This record gives sequence, structure tokens and C-alpha cells, in this order.
Amino acid sequence: MDRKEWTIMIYMAGDNNLAVDMAYALEQIKGVAGEGPDSPNLFVYYDGNSPSIPTLYCDFSDPKRAKYVRSFKVPDKLYPTPAKQNENAADKRSVINFVDWCVNNVEVVNENGEITYGRRANKYALIFSGHSLGFQDIGLFKDETSGKTMKMNDLFIMLDRLVRTEDELKGYVKGLDLDADELARETTELLGQPLDLLGFDACVMGMLEVGYQFSSVARTMIASEGSVPSAGWTYAKILGTLANENRGKCDPNAFAERFVREFIRSQDAFTIGGSSVDMAAWDLSKLQDLTIAFDGLAITLLACFDDPNSRIYRQMERVVLQVHWKCQSYMYDQNIDLGDFCELLGKECTTLIDELGGGGDTEILVELQAACRNVLTELDKAVILSGFSGGEYQYSNGISVFFPWSRAGYDVSRKNYEGLFFAKDSGRSKQFTWTGFLKKYLYEVALRKFEPPEVNGSAGSRYRYYSGVRFDEGSFGGNAVASEAKLAGQEGSKLAGQEGSKLAGQEGSKLAGQEGSKLAGQEGSKLAGQEGSKLAGQEGSKLAGQEGSKLAGQEGSKLAGQEGSKLAGQEGSKLAGQEGSKLGGSGGSNAFFNNLRLFKNIESRWNISGFTKKPSESESDAKSADSSHG
Repeated sequence: MDRKEWTIMIYMAGDNNLAVDMAYALEQIKGVAGEGPDSPNLFVYYDGNSPSIPTLYCDFSDPKRAKYVRSFKVPDKLYPTPAKQNENAADKRSVINFVDWCVNNVEVVNENGEITYGRRANKYALIFSGHSLGFQDIGLFKDETSGKTMKMNDLFIMLDRLVRTEDELKGYVKGLDLDADELARETTELLGQPLDLLGFDACVMGMLEVGYQFSSVARTMIASEGSVPSAGWTYAKILGTLANENRGKCDPNAFAERFVREFIRSQDAFTIGGSSVDMAAWDLSKLQDLTIAFDGLAITLLACFDDPNSRIYRQMERVVLQVHWKCQSYMYDQNIDLGDFCELLGKECTTLIDELGGGGDTEILVELQAACRNVLTELDKAVILSGFSGGEYQYSNGISVFFPWSRAGYDVSRKNYEGLFFAKDSGRSKQFTWTGFLKKYLYEVALRKFEPPEVNGSAGSRYRYYSGVRFDEGSFGGNAVASEAKLAGQEGSKLAGQEGSKLAGQEGSKLAGQEGSKLAGQEGSKLAGQEGSKLAGQEGSKLAGQEGSKLAGQEGSKLAGQEGSKLAGQEGSKLAGQEGSKLGGSGGSNAFFNNLRLFKNIESRWNISGFTKKPSESESDAKSADSSHG
């Protein structure tokens, strides 16, 4: 049987409030399946929102023989998973098993009644549909029945496993103590080539940081910088461009461009209802050059803030604030459009040079303008086509980056962000990348620092004093002053995600997916998340999203866009997280999202109180205030 040009696989992680919309989309996809050699192989994985609704493997490649198979009935899966009607769509093994079924094991009957197995093709597209919040692990492909989400690092490990050749897989397992069955499993080739198209029908995945993570496993990527309606992509119109005669032979870039064009035009009819969407197609081979140009911009921005006493420092503090405020934004306004940022920054530099009247110190502003132009040049090469429908995203240029408004917003995202390849690539200096700029800007330049109390303040002046409980740890030989403690996440601490730590995802660690690891998962492991392992997301573990844990996405949580929510987990959106969530085991608080959404960058201490002036007080009041801070 001759190979078709394309095999398209759509993975619908709908065990949440998206289940009904995805069921409609499932039938749309079935309806566009075409006959003939130029029509694509077309597969859908559907996981609904009920333990009683079976997870489905669907083969719509032959419109006369549409096939629905219950996942738990599929025998001899490549990676064994619990035989449940409704399986965990956030488990990377579920994705791998589905792809293995599509390309190696699905039964194919030709018109002569002959049976073969698997539908391979010259090109492969894999599209993920579900909840997400960009690089944040919170809510990624949220599965409510299991209470679990997928981790960004696991997503890379899984995709890397899909695209490796048999020879590469054999190289990875060389030297490992595997029995015959394990060896056969770990060396089974799936796609054996990079994905020609990686798609995310999910919110705010159109980030440079996300694309950089997957640039080695795919040729093109389609994603949105902003939120995606819960109805998702208009698959009938989009896939129709490929299912039609003579369309299947287009190259990945051309197909990706058509994808964007058809989606944006299909959404124009809904702007009357206030709908705004964006979508972009990227050439992932161009992201390395774009990232290098972006590093150059970060280096120049850092140079502007070398000397706090210089006029460039003072003026650029205002310029960056102004540009940040005007810039097209996404994800609670904590992401910015890269192209819009560079255009606005270049214009502000021109104005500032004129206002300062020249001088040797303005040379850095000329360099900054050149860095902005360089980024825009590389951005134009990387973005095949970007489009928007509706005014909310009208200044979108296709790729966004993380630029939170506060240190708290960065700190709450720090572990996820600094675990990305974009932030820790050993070939690029951490100090002089965007990560380095964010730390400098948010921790120093834009931060309104804490003012300690003055013991002998002048009469009538503002009065501040230390308050709260008194700590009695002197007998332990430690310092009881709270401000000097090295608590989790504070400067000087080496807890997970902090510089100097070698926990999961940090430089120097050989955990899943890191350089130095021999296979998906840890050195010596079979596949991160296999039966018998207690890695994140596995049965028996209480890591993020596990049964018994109160981390993101547990039973009883309203994470990832539940019924009754709106943007940022709102109704009609695929943006993960919302009001009423029990994130981070905080017992009903919105600590993660409250910090992420902060606009005011103010250093806040818990043990400080004060008045507009020092009040008159009794002797007992004075003694109480003097002793309250130990």
C-alpha cells in the first residue's frame, strides 16, 4: 500500500469543561475526511469528561469505514497503562500509545479485503487540543478524572520519543539492563522523523520560550499568543484545505500558512459577538537566530541600567515602563508581543535621543535601536504568517515573550521558567539573556524597595514599626530576624528552581529530558512515567497533581476553565486557571494567580505596620511595640 503524503493526528484532552465542544469538533473532523490518494490519514484521540465515557481512538482516514475504538480495549499497548474506560490524557504514555496505534497498529483493510497495519505517511502533523497557560505547568492538558496535568518537560520528552529513529533509540538504551520485552518497547520506532507540523489548539502557547523548547522535534508550529475559544479551531474549514484534491502535496510551510489564513477568516463571522483570536505559523528552524537576536537586545537593555546615577538609567526606567504599558499583551498581561515591543521601544529611543540633545551617553540608545531592528528582521523570518480577528489582539505579530509586571509574578513562575531550555541553554549566558534582564529589571530597577522603620523619626513624619509575633528561636543558635532567613524561594536559598540548585530541570541535573540522560526519563529508567516508577504524575506518587496532593488541578479544584469561568479560566476560553481554585495546596486561595497578575512591583514585608504620624500612646503600648519584633 502506497504511503499517503500526510498523517494528521489530533489529540483532544477534553476531560474538563471542553468535552462537549470537542465532541462537536470530533464530528466536524470526521465530516472533512476525504477519499483518494491526496487525502490525508486522519486520526483523533478523544478523552471526555466522565469516568463512564470511554476514551476513544478514532480513524477517519477512510470516510466509508470510520472507526471508533475504545482505548482500554486496544491490546498490547506499547507502554502499559491502567485499563480504565476513561484514561489519563495528561499522561505522556497515553500520547505515545495513541501515535503508535496510528502509525504501527491500526488495522487497515483495502478494497480487496487485504489487511495491513498502521498508516504511515511522508509527513506528520500532531495537534494538541486542551487547556494550557503557556510555559506554566499549571493546567496543561488538564485531566479532571485523574486530577492530573502534563508537565512541560514531560511534553518535550514525549515528543522527542516520537521523532527518534530506531538507530537513535538503540543508542539510548545501549548499556541499560533491559529484558527482551523492554528492549523491544524502547527501540520501537514511531515517527522516526521530526514532526512536519506541531499544533497547539490551546491558550498562550505562541511564546518564544515554548517554541524554543520544541524546535528540535518539529519543523513548523502553529499556536496562539492569546486565548483560544473553548470551541477551539474550526477544523472543518482548516482541514478541508488539506483534504481536498491536490492539496496534500504542499510543503509544511505552505500548509501552515493556509492553516492560519483559513482559521482567521473563519473567525471573522464571530467578531460581532466580541470574539477576538490570533494565530501564527512559525518556521522552527529560524528560532535559534531569533533567540540570538533577542539575547542581543537583552544585553543592550542591561547595559542601559549599569549606572543608577546616570541619566540613561533614569530615562530608560521610564521608557521601558511606558513601552511595557502600551505593548500588546496576553496571559493576564504578563506576556508581551515581541514585535510590538521592539517597534515601540525603537520609536521611544528616537524620541529620547532628540529630547536628550545627543551626547556620548546616547550611543547606547542607538545600539538599542539596532538591536530592535535585528529582532524584527529575524522575527519576520521565523513567522510564516500571523493573523488576528477582533480588536483585542490587533497588535499581534506572531510570537510573545514573558515580561511580568512584578517580582512576585516572576517568582511564582520562576521554577517553570528557569527550567525551560530557553532559560538554561548551556550555549548562552544566563546573565546576558532575557532571564538576566528580567531579574535585573524586576528585582532592582522597577522595584519599589522596602523602607525600614526609623527609630528616631522626626516629629509629625510618617511612623513605621516592626509588628507581628515574636520569634523565640535564640536557643537553637539561629538568627530569629525574619528578614535574614533563607526561606524557600528567597535569595540565598537553593530550593527547587533557584539558581544553584540541581533539582529537576536545573543545570547539572540529569533528570528526565536533560543533557546527559540516556532516555526519556532518568538514566537507567525505562521511560519516565512507566509502571513501577513514581515520577511526577504516576500512580503512587504525590507530586504535582497527584491523588492526595492539593497541587494544581486536584479534585475539587476549578482549575483550567471549569464551567462558570471566563478568561483566565473563564467560560469560553482555554486559558488554564480561574477564581475558586485550590492551587498549591493553599486551601481555597488564588495565591499563584494573585501573584502572577500583580501589576505593582513593591517589596512587601509581613512584619511592618505604621501610621501617618507617630500617635500618642500609653507606656504599655510603647513597650508592646518595642518588643513585638524581638
